[in-house]
Amino acid sequence: MIVLTCDDHGCAYSIDSEGTLYYTPQYNDGSINVEDWDEVDHMALLGEEDDIQALVEEVHEQLIAMSKSIGEYYKA
Repeated sequence: MIVLTCDDHGCAYSIDSEGTLYYTPQYNDGSINVEDWDEVDHMALLGEEDDIQALVEEVHEQLIAMSKSIGEYYKA
């Protein structure tokens, strides 16, 4: 599992083999609970500021690229 942390959002992101984006809170000590993931609601993101939307999209693209490079991304 590839995980990217985003200090600006106070959470960590990961994807599954089909590219679905998930997040989990990042605690004050920088740790995360890898058992507690929620799917990112892309429709809810539409109500956020453009820079937040762009940052989440950039994280998603980075996770897809990394997953492809290690053979864990299977979406056509």
